[in-house]
Amino acid sequence: MDKFDFFILCPVPREQRPFYEYLRRKQSGLLGWVKLNETAYTKRFFSSLLGIFLLTLPIVNWFIKFSYYPLQTIGISCIVSLIIQGLIYSYFFLAWTYTGRRLFSAKVFYEESGWFDGRVWTKPPTILRHERLLYHYQLLPLVSRIARTLRFIIISIIILCAILSLLTY
Repeated sequence: MDKFDFFILCPVPREQRPFYEYLRRKQSGLLGWVKLNETAYTKRFFSSLLGIFLLTLPIVNWFIKFSYYPLQTIGISCIVSLIIQGLIYSYFFLAWTYTGRRLFSAKVFYEESGWFDGRVWTKPPTILRHERLLYHYQLLPLVSRIARTLRFIIISIIILCAILSLLTY
């Protein structure tokens, strides 16, 4: 990481540089989920989904009594859990896409001291080449994995809504 300290001539503050934004997000506890291998990623997805389900079940039970409508209560709780999980993964998608756009872009918008003094810095070719390689080989697989997960969540919600509508009528 210290080999990028030739950024000293770069006017962009270190915390606003795209490379360091990428490193911060990669090492983050929540956003770092998508960097896990496939089995750990799947386990984390389903364990968080189960945790959300266990939290939403009593709330849904408050509105729809489990003793009268057990399948509907479980179905609606599953749908609510998937919606919450979809919101979490939408946040992942937006955060990683934003980081990818800043890595791929030839110009970086930054703020020196506040919102009122924004500037634009053009990256030198060596930095641009490095960050575009990082974008193509590290970020695009993450974003496509999150997109697949979001598609799975949306399809699951549609299927559960269809099953729930068949059970109620």
